[in-house]
Amino acid sequence: MNKIIRGRNANTKKVKTLFIAQVVLGVMPVLLLILFVWKKMYQTPIVGTVFIILIFLCNLAYAFLARWYAVLHSGVKGERRLFRTVKKLHGTNIVFHNLPVRYKRGRSELDMLIVCHSGVLIIEVKNHSGTISGSWKDDKWTQRKHYRDGKVTETMMDNPIKQMRRQRDIVKSILTAAEENVWIDSVLYFSSPNAKLKLSLRENDYVCCESAELLDFLRSYDSGETLSKTRMERIAQILRDSSGV
Repeated sequence: MNKIIRGRNANTKKVKTLFIAQVVLGVMPVLLLILFVWKKMYQTPIVGTVFIILIFLCNLAYAFLARWYAVLHSGVKGERRLFRTVKKLHGTNIVFHNLPVRYKRGRSELDMLIVCHSGVLIIEVKNHSGTISGSWKDDKWTQRKHYRDGKVTETMMDNPIKQMRRQRDIVKSILTAAEENVWIDSVLYFSSPNAKLKLSLRENDYVCCESAELLDFLRSYDSGETLSKTRMERIAQILRDSSGV
């Protein structure tokens, strides 16, 4: 049976806070407008102008928070899909969910890290939809989305391959400092069923799309070395001590 160790996800709390803030900012303009008409504040130019500015600022803040909420909520949904997928994995793996890692000046938060008999595997999840294009050596990838009305949008995103390389280096440094030398791999998982990938990758750049493909990859993963249960637990304890989870 898998052992699951869950860290705190700061984005979950942010999503809840942003949702409440959106509700407040969504209701506020309506209340201000009712008060504006009920008290006949339009009869006083200065007061009326102030109320109109307040209503405008509330709407502006709501739009800003809505975009921020959409981004964070999408990420949280992707992490939940990843967690549900990995729970289907059989074995005696040690699974870290939302693992903060830090070594000297390098720090990151891993969506998931699995310590298994076949090695150590980092999973980075992206919940982006649309057509994702780019190369392993690019600094940015392109997300292109087509809408029913014919509208097409393009958004740039940081190259996840380079992000995972930094994460791998941090984990490697933590384990090496504890005199634990183990091979570490990473896999990029696009959780949205509406993602289409057009990527130029190297042979050892692992990318999966949808849960079935990720599960197949995890079940067949082999780093070339076999870790004993004792060594798996030692690696997991080093990471727990380092992260505080």
